[in-house]
Amino acid sequence: VLAWQTCADIGIPRRSADLAMQKAQQNELEAITDMFNKMTEQCFRKCVAMYKEPDLSVGESTCVDRCVHKYMTVHGKVQEILGQQAQQHAQQNGQMPGVGFRPP
Repeated sequence: VLAWQTCADIGIPRRSADLAMQKAQQNELEAITDMFNKMTEQCFRKCVAMYKEPDLSVGESTCVDRCVHKYMTVHGKVQEILGQQAQQHAQQNGQMPGVGFRPP
């Protein structure tokens, strides 16, 4: 729900809006956790050939830095595209962006 609107303005009871917001926040937390876990696993697998020392070597550290940067950059671009598609879909259906739409 946009900050300048009240729940009544868009026809959603206050309790339902609160529950929907909590669910959206929980979904976002789960998505971020999942993304972090996947990134960690993929970058570790790609950059750490042998796990024989407690610290990363300079080469491993550089590889991890680049891998994380690339992963986060791509993730940001995907999120941007999905957001644009959601906004277009909402506009086509006469909905407000972010209300009642879940990307496929």
